[in-house]
This record gives sequence, structure tokens and C-alpha cells, in this order.
Amino acid sequence: MRRARGRDGWILLGLWLAGVLLDVLWLQRHAQPPAWDQGEHLSRALGVWQVLAEAAPFDPLWWQRLWAETPTYRGPFTYLVTAPVFSLLGPGYGSAILSNSLFQALLLGSLYGLERLAHGRAAGLWAAFLCAVAPALLNQRSDYLIDFSLTAVLTATWWLLTVRVLGRPRRPWLWSLGGGLGLGAVVLTRPTGLVMLWLPLLALAWRAIAPLLRRGRPGPRARFGRLAEGLLAAAAATAVAWPWWSQNWLTILSTVNKARQWGVLYQDGLEANTLAGWLFYPRLLPTMAGAALVAVVVAGGSLSWWRHRRIPAGPLAWRGLAWWLSFPLGALLLATLMSTKDFRFVLPLVPQLCLGLGVVLASATGRWTPVWRLAVVAIGIWGALASQFALAANPTAFPPRPPVAGPPWPLEAIVATIRQRSPHQLSTLAVLPDSQGLNAFNLDAEGRRQEFRVAARQTVAPVDQLDGDLAGFDWFLLKGGDQGVMSDERQAALDDLVRRSPAFQAAGRWPLPDGSSAELFERRTLGLEVLPVACRPERDLALDLAVEPPSPLRPGSEVVLVSRLRGPAAELRDGLLLLDWRPQPVVPSGQVAARETPAWRHDRGIGQGMVRAAPTGCLEVRERLVLVVPAGLPVGSYRLRARALDRQGRPLALRSAPLTLTVAGGGAQEAQGTETQNMDTVAPPNRIDQLVELGRLLRAGDLDRLFRQVGQINQRDPQQIYLSQGERLLRARLQETGADPGEADLEDLYGLALAQALQRHADGAVDTLQRIVSLEPTNPHSLMALGFVQLYRFHPGQAQVALDAAARLDPGNRTLRTLRIVARGLRLDVAGTLALLR
Repeated sequence: MRRARGRDGWILLGLWLAGVLLDVLWLQRHAQPPAWDQGEHLSRALGVWQVLAEAAPFDPLWWQRLWAETPTYRGPFTYLVTAPVFSLLGPGYGSAILSNSLFQALLLGSLYGLERLAHGRAAGLWAAFLCAVAPALLNQRSDYLIDFSLTAVLTATWWLLTVRVLGRPRRPWLWSLGGGLGLGAVVLTRPTGLVMLWLPLLALAWRAIAPLLRRGRPGPRARFGRLAEGLLAAAAATAVAWPWWSQNWLTILSTVNKARQWGVLYQDGLEANTLAGWLFYPRLLPTMAGAALVAVVVAGGSLSWWRHRRIPAGPLAWRGLAWWLSFPLGALLLATLMSTKDFRFVLPLVPQLCLGLGVVLASATGRWTPVWRLAVVAIGIWGALASQFALAANPTAFPPRPPVAGPPWPLEAIVATIRQRSPHQLSTLAVLPDSQGLNAFNLDAEGRRQEFRVAARQTVAPVDQLDGDLAGFDWFLLKGGDQGVMSDERQAALDDLVRRSPAFQAAGRWPLPDGSSAELFERRTLGLEVLPVACRPERDLALDLAVEPPSPLRPGSEVVLVSRLRGPAAELRDGLLLLDWRPQPVVPSGQVAARETPAWRHDRGIGQGMVRAAPTGCLEVRERLVLVVPAGLPVGSYRLRARALDRQGRPLALRSAPLTLTVAGGGAQEAQGTETQNMDTVAPPNRIDQLVELGRLLRAGDLDRLFRQVGQINQRDPQQIYLSQGERLLRARLQETGADPGEADLEDLYGLALAQALQRHADGAVDTLQRIVSLEPTNPHSLMALGFVQLYRFHPGQAQVALDAAARLDPGNRTLRTLRIVARGLRLDVAGTLALLR
């Protein structure tokens, strides 16, 4: 028996190595970049790889950073497996595809284990072979999506659960623990994958509860053993998935809903109330395993049964058969009921089909069966080669996916051009086209591959706010010809604005394989430039500031603040600047300034957090940012007071040249005329100023506008560094406040609470919001925000207190009503929930 197992292991290893060889040959002939979803997955994997390279497992902030790399329903498990492959083979699309080989090994081993339990060794080997040549699995194995890894993890979890239910193992607790860990891995791969196991999980729940309902007095082990094992499995699954889920559950649920809406709009739909909808997957599944292969196996199995007129050896009890069918039938029913249909939705059922075909191949008897089995092997190999390389007629009836050679797309050259111009900073590229070969997703992945120096983002500003995108990005990529499926009038209008704007110039042009060309535009004077300089004996920072146009300034206007800051790179990378313009002791009217607090400030992170130079040596950081002159500012002269802080909030030595700004009479309308005439002076906004403005929207309860603006800012700051910088800056400002905070301090508190909430720093956000509520107890919006954050922390009782108080102040708020329903539902308050639903 031991020798047989060893021989089976070598056969499985040979199957796996053959698959790896097939993938390598395919990759050598494939020259196309990743498409949309593939590019996003690759970008996420590279981000996880970067965080793992800086591993600090005993630091909670490191774990938060790791889980923040995957905030959507596409969990981190696939990327965690890909990261070591990047370290071994180098980061890139090909390495990501080859990481599927690890999941292939898991899939083959799990399927072999399942088949041995169902029938025997021979059936296990046949099932593994059929799985290795299934065209749908080959299709996904030579791509980088989550569906193949989910298939492998689901199959492995199904094997662990099945051994515990049907295998009578010596250590049942260990297998229950393994099943729980597998369920946790499914959630970490894609939480929606767990619903495919809804019927087996329901059966397991009944299996655990049923002994408690039996009459008589069985022993404690017989009565509570299964329930205890189920609780152990649930605890293991929770321990694996909870850290990621608890941090990202809100965005996971929202992206699941967004994906559902996208599928309804852009994917084929066959409703479950039609015959075509019910027959779609039963017709598709045989082609996913290879139509000719399935037909030959079924024909041979039917012939063997007809000649012997008996069920194959090893009949299964009806309970065992019900268990074996619970996963495939439950998942098939669920997929059929969905309005959108795609072969990837039922990919985990292909190994289950191979399981049944393996039993047929192993149990058939007759003198003709060796030839029949040899024909199965030949057809399987033929189908695999036809699917992956289109070498001959395709016997599978499944669409082939041969490698695409042709001329390469210039992603690497586009990113390299930006890096050459700005090598010491993170540059954000606004990508207007959305074609399969050229889009924001694959360009962002390429930017991460090239030392994480370029981030690519789509633009999201509405057509009436395109000036914000024009000011917010230094780099734009345009394309001629077909723009892709998501193109619209907004994109065309922004394309025209960039081409006509005197603030931008062409930086590169590349011909594309589709016959069009890609054009890269850069701002003539970049909003941020980072240059290496020689270090001086003095190690302090030196700051020079100027404004364009020069004084006098108009209240309510916007000017460009030009800064040059020199100093050690280690301090500039994470440093903060606090700039105050204080009124002179005597204003021109002769009146003495009434207050000593700064009348005007312009706080920001150095380089807005985009400096990416090595910590050694010295740098000069040149920035051009919008400086907003507050409306209603009294006329007079204002002298600069500049301070710098390090990452921990400690002061840094800073020398700044004196700068006095004069505010003259007049309004913003006069200043706007000058700005319109000088479009080339357009500069990016200060994102800390924008954060404070977002806090004002939170205070006013204008949530729709708030989240629209957050989405636009997040595109321009791809790592949302403004949130962490804003939190540090606002904390520093609030520490300067006395015991009696003023109106400006209350606005700072709202900005701080928003920054903490958007970073998922829930505990800090609760503390800040509680302080706000104590200062402004009659504002329902702060109470609603507090209740929402408490719900995020899974504290429904505390959330209900805040939300009920908000409802007394604003009883007609529909969003508030929804949150109250959720709070009562989490507390299992059925009566209260139903009362609010009426």
C-alpha cells in the first residue's frame, strides 16, 4: 500500500510538472499585457509583495497596512501566495500567472484525496488527469484572476470537510480544525465563494444540532461532540478571516454590490424564469471539462453498465451520495438563480465533474477498456494543446485561449518616461483610454513593477468639474481611435482640454498594435519636483516661499504658492509644514489686531507625501500649490511663521526666508479675471485644505457631495497619504488649542474625525467624534457619524444611543433611519427593527 501511494505521488507530480511546462511554453509565446481585472489583480499582488518585504508581524499598524492593500471583496489570499513567486522569479505578469501552479498542486492533491475517499486510487489519478486537461481550468490557469485560486481553495476545503463527514478519521477534531481553516481561506480568497458551500454548511449545522434533539440520554460526547467540533471549525475560520474582514467589511459589501450592478449592465444575462437560464450551465459544464472527452467517458461508462447491468463496485449509501451531491448541486442552483451568467461563476464545479468522470473511468470493466482509456488520454492531451496553442481542431467545444504574440504595448516605455522625468517621487498618471491593452489598471501595475514610482488612475470628475482634474494631475495619457468600453463625453471633453491647455506639453508618443497611438502629456512646470543636492554642514531645513501673482492679494482669491525646501532626505520624506500668516501688530487702518491666533494658515505635508528618494543624502523639494486667501480676511500685511515636524510630531530645525503678504481690498471676482488670463499658472490644490473643507461638509451633513469629492481626491492621491498627513497636522494644531476651543478648532476636529474614519482608525474616530458631540451636542450629523463608526466597530448598543439621539434632532433623515434599522438588527431587537421598517 505504501509503495502504491508513493507511485501515485510520482504520477501526480508528473502531471503537475507537465502543467508547469505547458504554462511556461504558453508564456514564452504571449506578449500581451494584462487586461482590466488582470491588471488590478497584478497591482494588488505587487502591493502585498511590497508590504511583506517590510514585514513587522508584531506591529498592528503593519497588519493594518497589509489588509488595506485588499479593501474589496477580492481577498488577499491569492496575492499572499503570489508574493513568494515574485521574490523567486521577479515581479511581473508572467510570474503572477506561474503562481497559479501552486494552486494547481493544491487542486490536484485535493481532488485525488476526494476520489480516493469516493472510490479508490485509480479513480483519484483519473480525476487528477481530467482536471489537468480541462480547458476551462487551463484557460484560467494561464491568466491572473481569482477564480482559479478560489477553485483550488474550495476543492481543498471540500476535501477536508468530506473526510470529517465520511472518512471516520482517527483524529476528527484535527480534521474539523482543518475544515475551519479552509473555510477561512475561502473567505480570504473571495468571501462570495463561501455561498457555494451553502448546502454542505447547512447539512453540517443540522449534523451538529441533531444529537441535541434526540430523545433518550446519550453520553455528553455523543450529544455535544459534533457541536463542539462545529464551534471549533467556526472559531478557526473566524480567526483566519476576521482580521481582514473586520477592517474592510464595509468596502467588501459595497464592492460586491457594485460588481453585481456592473454585471447586470455589461455581462450576459439569462434569468432563472426562462428555460434557457436553467439549461445554460448544464450545457456549458461538459464543454468546460472538454466536450469530446466527456462524451467518450460517458459513452464508455454507459456501455460498461449496459453489458454488466450492475452499479459499479463500491455503491454509496444514500446519505453519502446526498453529501457528495450537496456541493455541486447547491452551487449550480445558486449560479442558475443569478441573473448574470459566466463560465467563471461555476469554475469550482469542474473538479466535481472530473470526480464523477474519474469514478466512471476507474470502475468500467471489459476487454475494450484499455483502448478506451488510452483514447481518453489522447483526447485529453489533444484538447489541452488545442485549447492553449490552437495547434489543431478543438475537440473541447470550449473557446481556446492561445498566446497572442504581435507587437507589444508600450506600457513599460510610458512608465519609464515618467520615471526619467521624476525619478525621486511618486507620480500619478491620469489615464483617459480604457482599452483592453491600455488602461489605468495595467499601467498602475506596471508603475508598481517599476519600483512603485508611478501610479495610474482613471479620472472620475463630472463633466462640469473637469478643471479640477486638469489642476490635480501633472501627467495625462491620451489615445487615438477606440477608447474602450467605458468611454463617454466626459472623457472626450477632458481629452480636448488637455490638448488645448497651455499648461501642458507633449512628452511622448507611441504607436499601438490597434493602429492608433498613445500620447503622454506633462505639465510644463510640474507641481512637484524632487532633486538631489549636496548636503550642507548645517543639517537644518531651508525654506524659500513666493507667490504668483505677487502681492497684493484679494480676499477669496486663489494664488500659486511656490516653495523650495532643502534638507536631509530622511526628514523630507515624511515631514510636515505648518505655515501661518499672522497679522502685523497694527493693520493699515490703525486698529490693533484683536487676537493672537493665526488669521490664515496653509498646512501641508512636504511634497504632499510623494517624495520617494532614498533616506540618505539631501534633496531639494520644489512645489507649486494653490494658496487660498480666506474670504472676508481683513486687509493688511501678514507675516509668515513657518514650522516643520517629523513623522512623530517632533519639531525640526527650519530656516525660512521672511515673507510678508499684503491683502488689499476688492473681491474674488477681480482675482478670477487675472487667473483666467494666466492658465499656465494652474497648480494642484493643497489636499490638507481640501480635507478641512471635507470636514465642513461632514458637519453640514452634505454626504453626497462629501463622498463625491473624496472619490476625486483619492484618484489624485493614489495612496491616500493626505489622510495620514492630515491626521498628524490636525492633531498638532489641536494640541496648540487652549481649554476653550474656538470655531476653527471645531472645524479641525471634524477634519480629524473624517481622516481617522477614512483610514479605518475607528477607535480614534470615536474619541474625536465624542469630543465633537460634547462641544456641539445639537448637531445630528456628528451624532450620526458617531453611530456609524460604532456600527463599523460592531458596537450596535453604543451606536443605537448615538443614532437615537440624532433621530430626535433630525427625525426625517432617511439615511439615519437605515442606520437605526441596522443597529437594532445587530442587537437582535426584532420588535424595534420591525417598528422602524413600517
